[in-house]
Amino acid sequence: MFFHRKKTFPSPFTGELHPITDCPDEAFSQKMTGDGFFVYPTSFDVVAPCDSTVEFVFDTRHALGLRTDQGLEYMLHIGIDTVEMQGCGFTVFVENGQHVRKGDRLLSFDDEAIRAAGHSDACLCVFTDEAGPKDVQVVRTGKIRALEDAVEY
Repeated sequence: MFFHRKKTFPSPFTGELHPITDCPDEAFSQKMTGDGFFVYPTSFDVVAPCDSTVEFVFDTRHALGLRTDQGLEYMLHIGIDTVEMQGCGFTVFVENGQHVRKGDRLLSFDDEAIRAAGHSDACLCVFTDEAGPKDVQVVRTGKIRALEDAVEY
């Protein structure tokens, strides 16, 4: 008998881990952009969860699209409706096409500026590949540090 071993995916964020279905944004919570998870941050640096290539950096610096070395596409999205901030409060340390290693700093953000603008600071990791994970489960809830396993699929 063959048992399929589930894969795990680490968090790029430090804070409080939640399933994506609890996200304060309907499009994300209903998985319209893909399955994943989110973290309410206690640290404001975002690191590469695994060896990946940066596929795109949003002009507004609030989100990045990446692809793992194994081909899994994912998006890191900082805050809800933070596109409206037009890049204010976000510093990106990578560029399109750059290869990053697990733990490399990708971006940082000003959490106070996000909240002062009236936005949620929920940080999302969404698997955007249509062939990607469909049944993502958080491995636990509560505190998580960047690079600790966040979900399995």
